[in-house]
Order: sequence, then structure tokens, then C-alpha cells
Amino acid sequence: MTEHKITYDDVINLAQRRSLFFPSSEIYTGYLAGFFDYGPYGAAIKRKIVDMWRKDLVQKEDFFEIDGAIVMSEDVFNSSGHLKNFKDPITRCTKCKSIFRADKLLEENVKDGNFKEAMSNEELTKALRQNKIICPKCTGQLMDVDKASLMVEVKVGVARDKGTYLRPESCQSIFLDFARLTKTMRLKLPKGVSQYGKVFRNEISPRQSLIRSIEFSQMETEVFFDPAKINDIENFEQVEDYEIMIQRAGDKSTKPIKAKDLVAKKLVSGKLIAYYLARTQELYEKYGIKKEDMRFRELDSDERAFYAKEAFDFEVRTSIGWVELIANNYRTDYDIKGHMEGSKEDLRYTDDKGNRLIPHIWEISIGVDRTFYAIIENSMRIEGDRTLLSLPARIAPIDVAIFPLLSNKEELTKKAKELYYLLRCNFDVFYDESGSIGKRYARMDEVGVHFCVTVDFDTAGTDTVTLRERDSTKQERVKISELKNILSAKIRPC
Repeated sequence: MTEHKITYDDVINLAQRRSLFFPSSEIYTGYLAGFFDYGPYGAAIKRKIVDMWRKDLVQKEDFFEIDGAIVMSEDVFNSSGHLKNFKDPITRCTKCKSIFRADKLLEENVKDGNFKEAMSNEELTKALRQNKIICPKCTGQLMDVDKASLMVEVKVGVARDKGTYLRPESCQSIFLDFARLTKTMRLKLPKGVSQYGKVFRNEISPRQSLIRSIEFSQMETEVFFDPAKINDIENFEQVEDYEIMIQRAGDKSTKPIKAKDLVAKKLVSGKLIAYYLARTQELYEKYGIKKEDMRFRELDSDERAFYAKEAFDFEVRTSIGWVELIANNYRTDYDIKGHMEGSKEDLRYTDDKGNRLIPHIWEISIGVDRTFYAIIENSMRIEGDRTLLSLPARIAPIDVAIFPLLSNKEELTKKAKELYYLLRCNFDVFYDESGSIGKRYARMDEVGVHFCVTVDFDTAGTDTVTLRERDSTKQERVKISELKNILSAKIRPC
């Protein structure tokens, strides 16, 4: 059978057909671009992606987890540098007034170009003129490049005399809470502090659904450490021979490099960074992404964020190209120092010997919605008239579906419902008796359900059911008394 190469449109069609995700407020013709709702299956997959991050990274690495406010005062973002620096280069059409990211417009229209967000307005304007770039919507002329803030301002309170913003990243409350955590939680360096939640950015041209939206979710971790002890990392031997997919700055190829070699060759600042690059990649392998389809792309000095000394964008190959899912940044002492100056509070850390220091920070900032998209596309298969999501069992929206072979036989439906009630305390279970058994299997395959259990005419006499596996479609008879243990071992291995 000829393999069907999955496209972006295939993913969108499946998402719409099964309500994985779809535009928010879509019943109104003027709904806002860049906002999306997740349906029941999509919400379940997204939740399990977060749960897996929480268990396999946050819990296993003994990170703290907080839940900070979404709205913050302008004082925070003055100190963090966002009000001054968090901007995108834009150009407007003189005719239809459409707005575009200047660097992205150049990337899409000029082959072999090297256009970067950090280029000056003058450099980007010159490039637009030299390459004769015009408005892609109406062919009108484009204005000179300017900078537009990505911050989303909101009004809070009756007086509204204080500037407030929706957070553009979930890490600022981690930095603001650091001093409190050192006292109340007896935080000891090195220590990761994590947070999951919504963030907002005034995306210039929201497009490609979840890839470039205004409201999205992040799974963020900030690892605080003493820079003098960047190589004093427990458990480094667990990853030292693990190969990390690295694309060096200025290099077009990706090469597997062992964690210990990243340190020995000084490709990273120390063991702590190599360790967390390895742990991050391991997580995405568990999400079902193949190693050859992922890379840490090293950013050179004119690509890095304004606060980063060292940075690697974790990217995954998709049908629309390499998509950045994670920003991995060595933020040094920029954040704590900035908030010390802005708040006039002493946020230094005191170690066991009484030494005081401003900790450095390694950041792992994961885009949940982009991760969701990449997992869906990389797991999607179309085989003839069969569509399936080959999701890892741990992030399938439903653990197991229960079917009676026939819906008009009470002895089958009664037993199937008993089994449904038996399993639903331990698993996410779905019961369905509508349509042929083949159609029911197909519906579950499409949304990634790994296992289906069928109650048939042999069940009553043998106390067994048929357990069907999604990818292979293989079926086996299993005892009902053993079903819980079998499913637990397959779905939730330690």
C-alpha cells in the first residue's frame, strides 16, 4: 500500500471532523483570529501531554510547581525588559492596510535569504525594497518597517490608573516568587521551578492555527543555579552517553552529540545545560517524536532573545517545515537582577555557608499548543480508507473503549456496561454501541484510542473479552479478571 504523506491540511481536516480544535467563537462571522477552543478529545490529549510533562520532567527532576497570576502590572514588565524589547518588525500595506511580519515575509519570498528578527528596521526595509516584495493580499506597496509591541494590555479595576498586561510568558511569576520560595520551601540550588498556564502575545499575523496564535499555553521551567557550580550536577552519568540532536549555529546539518561531548567540547557552558537538553529530548521521544525529526538548533548572537547568553530552539519537523516548540535559554542573572533593581528588594540567595549570590537561570519554555500540533501530525497515518492517530497510550484521549458486539442483544449490552462501570474508576473509558463494530473501531482509531474491548457471544461462557490494539489491529482473548492489570501495564508503565 502506498504511504500517504501527511500534510497540514490533513491535520486540520481531522481536527475539524473530530473537534480536536477549532476557532473560538466560530458561530460569529467576525470571530477573532488567533484564538482556539479544544473539543473533548483534543482537551483530553492536551491535558495528558501536560500530565506527562508533569510526571516525567517536573516530578522526576524534583522541581517545584507554582500557579501564578496571568495579569501583572507594568512595573514587572518594565523590569523584565518586555515593554522596551518585546517587539516584532512589521510592515503595512499602503493600499489594503494589512499588516505583516517583515522578517517572515522575506523568509517566505526570498530563497536562500538570511533574514532575522533582530535586524534593524532600516535593514529589513532595504531588503523588502531590493527583493521587490509587495503585499501578498492585494499586490499593494509596503510601508517602511517599524516595531510593534507583542504585549497585550488590559484594564483592571475601577480607577484604571495603573498599567496592566496579560503575561506574554509564564516565567515572570517564577522569578518574582523565587525569594519567597527560598524561605518557605527551603529551596536549595540547583532547583527547578515550573508552571503551566495561559500566556498572550499580540501576534502580528495569526496563522497556521495552533502554530501562531495570540492565546496559548506554556509548560515552563526555570532552573536556578550557582554559576560557579554549573558542573556539579547529580545524575549526569545517567545521560552522559545519551545522544542529543544538535544543529550548530551556521551549520545546515543536524548531528547526534553525546551529552558528555557537548561539555567536553565546550559546545555548552556546562553539565547542567547538557543534562536538561537530554531530559527535554527524552520527554519528546516519549511523546512519540522520532529522533531524526527533532533538533536543538543553536542560535547565534543576533537571533537570541535579549536576555539570553546561550540558546537552543528545540524544533520538530512537520509538513510546514521545522517548527519551534521549546525555547531553551541561558538567562544568566538577568531576571533576578532586573527585578531587584525594579522592586528595590534584595532577592539574592544565601547558601549554607552564608554566601550571598544572584542565581543564574536555565530556561525550558515549552509551547503546549505547538507541541500538541506536532504530536498529532507526527502520529497521524492514512492507510487506504483508514485514518488513525498512532499516539503513545499515555496521551491517548481515551484509555479504552468498551463495545458490545451487537447493540440489539441485551446479554451483550448489559455485560459491556458492567465492564464499563468496572473500569472507569481506574481508566478513561468510553462506551459505544452505535453502528457496526468496524465503524466503531474506525472512530476510535481516528482519535488515537489505543485499546478497544469487545464483549461477544463467547464472553458469558468463558468470562473473557476481545482486546484489540489500535496500530496492528491485532486481537487477543483476555480474562475479565486480568483486564485491569493488563491495561495498567500497557498504558501506565512506570
